[in-house]
Amino acid sequence: MTSNSDSSPRWLGLAPAFWYELKMLAILVAIALTLKATLVEIYVVPTGSMEDTILTGDMLIGNKFIYGMRTPTRIGILWTRIGVDVPWFRLPQFKQVETGDITIFEFPRDPYQKYVKRCIGTPGDTVRVAAGKVFVNGENFPLPPEGKFTKGTIFPPDREQQIYSFFTGNQDNIDPFVVPFKGMNIDLKDVTDWTSTITLLIQDGYDLSLGEKHFTIVDPMELTRMKGFLKYKILGLFTDKQSLQRRQQREQQEYIRKLIAKNRERNIYNPWEVRFDDADPELVLNNLKINGVPAREQSNCILRHDYYFFMGDNRDNSFDSRFWGFVPDTQVLGTPLISLVNLIKFRLRIKTVS
Repeated sequence: MTSNSDSSPRWLGLAPAFWYELKMLAILVAIALTLKATLVEIYVVPTGSMEDTILTGDMLIGNKFIYGMRTPTRIGILWTRIGVDVPWFRLPQFKQVETGDITIFEFPRDPYQKYVKRCIGTPGDTVRVAAGKVFVNGENFPLPPEGKFTKGTIFPPDREQQIYSFFTGNQDNIDPFVVPFKGMNIDLKDVTDWTSTITLLIQDGYDLSLGEKHFTIVDPMELTRMKGFLKYKILGLFTDKQSLQRRQQREQQEYIRKLIAKNRERNIYNPWEVRFDDADPELVLNNLKINGVPAREQSNCILRHDYYFFMGDNRDNSFDSRFWGFVPDTQVLGTPLISLVNLIKFRLRIKTVS
């Protein structure tokens, strides 16, 4: 009768090979994620805001190093919002964002969403919109060749519409404004529009509070707007759209209710939720704190970042800077190179994007 002195389970004999393969897999995943975060990435366009330059459902290959590679800003579970922010930096850029560039960026009100729009105004530019025409530094910026208007009419200047509070007018008529830039001075004693000022300062990295209220520009409405968007878009190809729409609305309503309740528990608000227009400007100035210091004691703030103004080529069907404001340089990601395939129409679409 023979004895076996090694009584360990047989699978332990494979442990070195198993751990080697696991290590190789982890290295490959790390390389892939690094490339995704810094060099190239695939984007699927969920809306028609850039039609007909870019179509709904287009799969784009994005160049993430042209404006300077950005190291990962967050470590977490893939395709979820679970994770932690980490220090990051940006490598030297090959070129700056220029007027007319189609740009990929993080949506300021929900950085998990990636937007693709055309840059209309760069830092320090003076922009105005008159009767649907865009002017940059006094010169007409023509509608791109595949851009379009769909509503069939141009709003008159006196037409009231809810746009970003920084602007005066409506989507087809915006009075001249200067795109914020690094080094721009904001005199707090002259502020009349606290909503956009607080929004801009939060984007610039300042911490702002008013009494017990703490401010953020991450908007529960925007987090909710995209919840289940792609899922229901695809399901709509095979099932009844009306019933799916009702399901999606119920899911979104429940989601936003939870998000808002969570914010209220923490005394977190969006600047546009507070009725600054009804408040005495002096009262705001006396009670607002910037980085823990009363605004009254600071007199002014200097912007530390450059900002950009973006619009969609589908001018009448684009949720863009006209409605939610500017994008800081920290959230610029890159530019699309090519559209490979359209996932909604299930057909190849080999086209350079410009």
